[in-house]
Amino acid sequence: MDLFVRESGPADAPTIVFLHGGLLSGWTWDPVVERLPHYHCLVPDLPQYGKSFQQGPFEMGRAAAAIGELIRTRVGTGRAHVVGYSLGAQVAVQLLATEPGLVDRAVLGSTFVNTLPAVQLTRRLAGLLARTAWFRWAVIDRFWDERHAAQNDDYHDDSRLNSGAQLAHISVASAGFTLPERLDKSYAPTLFLTGDEELRLIHRLAAVLAKSMPNGVDKVVVGMGHDWPLANPDLFSRTVDAWLSGTDLPAEIGLPAS
Repeated sequence: MDLFVRESGPADAPTIVFLHGGLLSGWTWDPVVERLPHYHCLVPDLPQYGKSFQQGPFEMGRAAAAIGELIRTRVGTGRAHVVGYSLGAQVAVQLLATEPGLVDRAVLGSTFVNTLPAVQLTRRLAGLLARTAWFRWAVIDRFWDERHAAQNDDYHDDSRLNSGAQLAHISVASAGFTLPERLDKSYAPTLFLTGDEELRLIHRLAAVLAKSMPNGVDKVVVGMGHDWPLANPDLFSRTVDAWLSGTDLPAEIGLPAS
């Protein structure tokens, strides 16, 4: 699959693949990437997003396979660090389970996995909700216009491409994501992060994910909500750099609540 990819940094430096969240495309990582100039950064638009819109429809397995292909073809060592947020974190978890040999270390923020007994019902409800005007206003227009992207042409392009049935399709895929098989065979050191202002459910899921991997760790970020990688790119980039280099995490990264 020929995804659109933004590339920057020294080609011989360690590679980070950045996987964007579920409402917008790869350009949202720009403030983080510019703070990590000593890495070789690859930032794809996932299938059905941005400049990879024609590579849709989005499916978790297809998306993870496309990222695996990207690492094999664009990274000389055949291995990369992976950083993902929200939907992108789900894709990264799928990749860790299906092709663990491609990932060195990973940083994943606000990762949702469906642990409910009625997964199909959750999927249907998510699809119906995503089609409503209220969802569009509350989750996309109000949140992104006011806080991140009011004057951004890329934002408006993303908003136009993924609306209605397209948005519902992606919502169904995300809401139906469950713990993939063989995640317990993935040994990449993986940091699962949640903002301390996020729902307690997201905190619990980070713990579930961390315990599902031999080298998984879950931590919380003080004073941050779901959008913290975009709201505070400086803290996020410092956290990524520390985890990937094996040094101490920033002071704002704390232990999860009991």
